[in-house]
Amino acid sequence: MKIFKALTTLAISIGTLFGTLPVHAREWSPKAVVDGVYSGIQKIHAYRATPRLIWNTVRGQRGNCGPIRGSHYCTRVYTVYITNRDIRMPYQHGHAAFAYIIAHEYAHAMQTPYRFGRGRSYITELEADCLAGVYLGLIPNIVFDNKDIREIATFAHRIGDYAWGSEYHHGTPKQRVKAVVIGMKASVNGKGVSACRV
Repeated sequence: MKIFKALTTLAISIGTLFGTLPVHAREWSPKAVVDGVYSGIQKIHAYRATPRLIWNTVRGQRGNCGPIRGSHYCTRVYTVYITNRDIRMPYQHGHAAFAYIIAHEYAHAMQTPYRFGRGRSYITELEADCLAGVYLGLIPNIVFDNKDIREIATFAHRIGDYAWGSEYHHGTPKQRVKAVVIGMKASVNGKGVSACRV
């Protein structure tokens, strides 16, 4: 618990580096998050090599890479899928947590053309968390305030796991928070995506 508090405090202090927006009167709708975050990340890449996005899909539905069991990046058709479950669950924390899911899956699409990632492992997943943090910090015209940073950190902690040896292991709660925080920090200190190379 001490480690989680320390990482959350670090994440919140990073929020002060970004500046703050007025307190949100209400949460952004999922569509507003998709429109703002996805198009913002595409703009960072000057709209080059950016994947297609299909969101609000139903788990179990068939996609181009087989049954959709969760949000993922499908290399076969260069498409990011976001499930309705992965919209509802982050919203228990807030819209910034949903932005993090989108950025994480987008990061998987960028790992290949930008020579990140080596196969599928928890290291690749943590690298995607770090890249997501960079993207969230660099999106033009969107600033994440301290509340948003806390939402991202608490959600990253929640979805960490200890499933060592499983192909679905994404990193421990502590590792996931640390990875996204490193990425957000790198977006303001000029290191950018280079801070995420493993």
